[in-house]
Amino acid sequence: MDIRYVLLSPNGRIGPRDFGRGLILLTGAMMIVQIAVALVSPAFGVLQYPLVFSYVCVFGKRLHDGGHSAWFYLLFLAGYFVLSTTATAILMPFLSPDALAMQVEFQKLAMEGQFSAAVEEAAKIAPELARQSVLTTITAFLLTSGALGLIGARLRSDPSTNQFGPPSDGAGQPDTYS
Repeated sequence: MDIRYVLLSPNGRIGPRDFGRGLILLTGAMMIVQIAVALVSPAFGVLQYPLVFSYVCVFGKRLHDGGHSAWFYLLFLAGYFVLSTTATAILMPFLSPDALAMQVEFQKLAMEGQFSAAVEEAAKIAPELARQSVLTTITAFLLTSGALGLIGARLRSDPSTNQFGPPSDGAGQPDTYS
């Protein structure tokens, strides 16, 4: 697997094996960034942006392998937000009850119509809320990434050359010898 090709090139095709390897690398890196954001400094959040580009490259090439446009990645992205939000809501009471209690406090203020007070409270407790909810955040991220990765890996590959190039040879590079 050529890591530069898999993670940094939006063109071409990759099969399920290289897709899985690339997704595992990206998931591990994103997990480390999320932990650093929650426990060290929110400034580490800037490291998420290059990883998003790599996610687009990996999913885009996998979609290309099935003969689909990489724009379909937007469906994966929408699915990510829905699944992640749902998983977080389900897991929060079990994995991060203190964080849930903190959220309830500023939600009460918002429900009472005290929006500025709710925003101030949310801003004041944001770093502590991130620390308290890191286990839920990571667990929801892993579950969501796994589910979408499974869907991406199960996409049917086009066995012949299509508009995105020749089929991959299993090593992540197009087969130029046939």
